[in-house]
Amino acid sequence: MIITPAIFPESFEQIVHRLFLLEGLCERVQIDICDGVFGLEKTWMPYQEKELPHGFSYEFDMMVHDWRKYLPRVLALSAERVILHVDYFSAQDFEDAVAMIKPSGVFLGLSVSNDYDIHDFVQRVKLVESMYSKIFIQVMGIRKIGAQGQPFDDDVLARIQYLHDTFRRCEIQVDGSMNNETILKVYNRGASCAVVGSYLMKRDSTAKEVRKVLEKLEHNFG
Repeated sequence: MIITPAIFPESFEQIVHRLFLLEGLCERVQIDICDGVFGLEKTWMPYQEKELPHGFSYEFDMMVHDWRKYLPRVLALSAERVILHVDYFSAQDFEDAVAMIKPSGVFLGLSVSNDYDIHDFVQRVKLVESMYSKIFIQVMGIRKIGAQGQPFDDDVLARIQYLHDTFRRCEIQVDGSMNNETILKVYNRGASCAVVGSYLMKRDSTAKEVRKVLEKLEHNFG
């Protein structure tokens, strides 16, 4: 199980501070960007920043309506993985997103809300898979997108199992309400990556505290 720390940033400065706490503890970090419309809360949004601190592989979870505006910006920040929430995507949206991502060769994650019909989502994944091979699936462990600290949605376990059975060779990642208990639940249903946010890092967490929590999570799979 790959454990990816998540940063839900209020500012660019907070990203830098959280990365300092994670230095030497992990390779990949997820940065959430949320417009306050598609997702419940609003975060820092990339604008004129030229680069992020070196030493990490960056994944951006784009909880935004205007993805065409922000996708080029996260690609310019050397994103290696990008997640699009595709509840309202048209066939043309998928074609355009793949055309934007393909030249950089980054991994494209596809995600939908938990109340989105799982069979329709499977068809969307297959559509994108026919256009681009470097994809993965992100399943939400919570009901409401774009806010930390929500309870785990137990209904997601059946969704993970179904997606795992359908896409045997596709990575399934779970984001939302991941902790020492729920991470085992999703792993047992077929998830191979878990994104951990507020359980790992709180506003006043120290590097020592973050290391302790991360080691506790990793111990489950040692």
